[in-house]
Amino acid sequence: MTGLAGLPRRPDALLLDFDGVILASAEIKARAFAEVYAGAEPAALAAVMAYQRLHGGVSRREKFAHFETAIFGRPATPERIEDLSRRFAEIVFERVLDAPFVPGAEAFLQATRRESRLFLVSGTPQGELVEVLAARGLSNFFEGVVGAPTRKMVAFSRILREIGLPPARALAIGDASTELLAARSLGVPFLWVAYEAARPPWVDAPVTATLEGVAAALGFGQEAEAEGPR
Repeated sequence: MTGLAGLPRRPDALLLDFDGVILASAEIKARAFAEVYAGAEPAALAAVMAYQRLHGGVSRREKFAHFETAIFGRPATPERIEDLSRRFAEIVFERVLDAPFVPGAEAFLQATRRESRLFLVSGTPQGELVEVLAARGLSNFFEGVVGAPTRKMVAFSRILREIGLPPARALAIGDASTELLAARSLGVPFLWVAYEAARPPWVDAPVTATLEGVAAALGFGQEAEAEGPR
């Protein structure tokens, strides 16, 4: 952790990404894209992996549409995108179920669940996300779960509006430019988790290598009387 200066003390809502923030599954999915395109030219595979690592919060269907047109130069037909998405899901589902937690993630959820409102916002398809959470015993941590096709900015905006919370009293935590830009556009503070995805040089948000010690650094688990006004 390099310091969380500028982040809200004991934020009233946490908008959490899933892959690379809760589970160490971001690289699993990056490699799955390479498996789907096995046999492609090395330069094309490198471009696929680079895009995935930077845009982790984008839905897989949007990524496949980009790969097909921008990298492979062919039409991104609905049938083609559906076939690629199905193959991808077959590769990743069981691997995600077995993925370890990002260090400190379990303790972070336990420490914050009673003092903040937790929402999971992911680029994983909604049904698959709900299924993975149930299988991993994580469903009860979250007041709301939003997956694809809902985009991050739409999800963040809707959550804040529905709970009546000023953006400055929330905190988004993620590992991709997708959720960073969504948070910034709404005025929501952002914390980058660099466990699987390094923070790009152009990103000036606070960064932490893992979630170890983050709850305490944000003031969770401490008596309100001891910390003064928030």
